Amino acid sequence: MAPLAAGSIPGSAPRTARERVHEQVTSEILAVARTHLARDGAAALSLRSIARDLQMAPSALYRYFSGRDALLSALILGAYESVAEAAAEASDAAYASAESAESEAERWMAVPRAVRSWALGHPHEWGLIFGSPVPGYEAPQETVVPYARLAAALIRPIAAAQRSTTANDSGTVVAGYPATDALGAALEPVSEALLPGAQTATVVAAMQAWTMLIGLISLELFGHWRNTVLDPQLFFEATVRQAGWMAGLRP
Repeated sequence: MAPLAAGSIPGSAPRTARERVHEQVTSEILAVARTHLARDGAAALSLRSIARDLQMAPSALYRYFSGRDALLSALILGAYESVAEAAAEASDAAYASAESAESEAERWMAVPRAVRSWALGHPHEWGLIFGSPVPGYEAPQETVVPYARLAAALIRPIAAAQRSTTANDSGTVVAGYPATDALGAALEPVSEALLPGAQTATVVAAMQAWTMLIGLISLELFGHWRNTVLDPQLFFEATVRQAGWMAGLRP
């Protein structure tokens, strides 16, 4: 079999020099935009200031992004894809060996740990996707796919336990609170997309775990644990394990 040409993809035409240059410049724009994001925040993002740092005419930048919102969308989509990839890799590693003796409760810990690690390494991008909304901006529909991929990786052990005897099979209460039909209906999109056939209590517990994870990481990342939680990692581990227990995962 002949080696592939540099930059080629099986089944696709080789990229032209113009396309390669476009990709390179786009990457450079996004890199500078992330620097501005960290320094000034998302609301202050400006194509003009980014163009100045790149020594480009502002008009030239519009050949790559139609405006600030298009640039924000690219940053947000990239952040979602990056954290989703980290979560998926952690999930796959936890399930890599068919002979693994790990319980679903232990596998459950893999994705929250990976997401927290990603957030600590990308605090401004985490803030972009899970922090305060940018006034007047609406995230693109394309973020649904990596967002769903992230959620699917997180609840994979819950879904697996739901199919086995390790899950709490009562299906009637969530930490003492009735899992009513109305509560189930409120979470129907989650049930249909990620946990088809699961008991309402399991779906609710999975959503509570997701909510807890985002809040737990955000509180640590944005400095709200200062002088309150002296060992955030230890508290994180205990809280995530408790969330797994509430979702029916047992050691």
